[in-house]
Amino acid sequence: MKQTFIVLLCYIAFSTLGYAKTTEQPLDNVVAIVNDDVITQTELNHDLDIVKTQITRAQMPIPTNDVLQKQVLDQMINKTLQLQLAKLGGIDINDADLDKAVADIAERNQLSVKILYQHIQEEGMSTTDYRKEMRERLIIQKLQQQEVSNRISISSQEVTNFIHSKAWQNNSAKEYHLEDILIPISDAPSTEELLTAKKRALAVLAQLNQGKDFRKVAQAESGDSHALKGGDLGWRKIPEIPSAFAATVLNMQTKSIAGPIQTPNGFHIIRLAEVRSIGGKQVAPSRKQIEQLLLQRKFEEAVQNWISKLRNQAFIVVNA
Repeated sequence: MKQTFIVLLCYIAFSTLGYAKTTEQPLDNVVAIVNDDVITQTELNHDLDIVKTQITRAQMPIPTNDVLQKQVLDQMINKTLQLQLAKLGGIDINDADLDKAVADIAERNQLSVKILYQHIQEEGMSTTDYRKEMRERLIIQKLQQQEVSNRISISSQEVTNFIHSKAWQNNSAKEYHLEDILIPISDAPSTEELLTAKKRALAVLAQLNQGKDFRKVAQAESGDSHALKGGDLGWRKIPEIPSAFAATVLNMQTKSIAGPIQTPNGFHIIRLAEVRSIGGKQVAPSRKQIEQLLLQRKFEEAVQNWISKLRNQAFIVVNA
């Protein structure tokens, strides 16, 4: 019954939203319906090919097809939801702004735009696709600035409290390499959903305690944008570590695992991969820099919660 319902919804989407094609060109399989838009198998395959190339070049293990398809489709749904909202708000990026953004990226990498495009093609993406992806990324950044960034702030007292905290005083010269697995929950979860998510997180933790590779488990189980990178959050100073993790991380041993840690967007399992000192010629961050790091941390957390709310309010049917 459930499969029949999904097929019926896909048929309705094509017949009522203008996605039907002529009999001379077969219908592309629909893998997801996102409000008034659809994601087709061809679009999914296209993104899968690019991601596989990028993972291979990064010398990371490629997940199974089922896992990879699930993660890539999830990212496509998030992007579609944000682009829909941007369109409703009249947010767009013109060619001049796009050209400037590409030129800035080339300059930061000490490349000409021509050489940058060559590198992009080596990554398995055409120039046209890269420009389309960049335009969409800039549109989403503009949307997030409007919907999220403009609504958060860091007070002077928050910065002062952080600078005087034991966490910063004792660890300001360190950076932490973190990996994260997120078992997501909806924006307004029921008690049953919370219990189910926590049970799943505990099951994931049990796998890790039995010796399973953290990155492979993250690729298969995690529900955030870092999943395909094996949950890798990279090197972070204390003010960059998610506030829900910071105290826990400071008490962890290298290569140890902690969790589940509950946050508004789900249950996290974290691994402290490495710790390093950042002394030497590096100057301690200024008050202004610390303020910016704390603001960025708050922004990232707010974006996660905002996307969760978008998904919770949207009509999404996955048929993949």
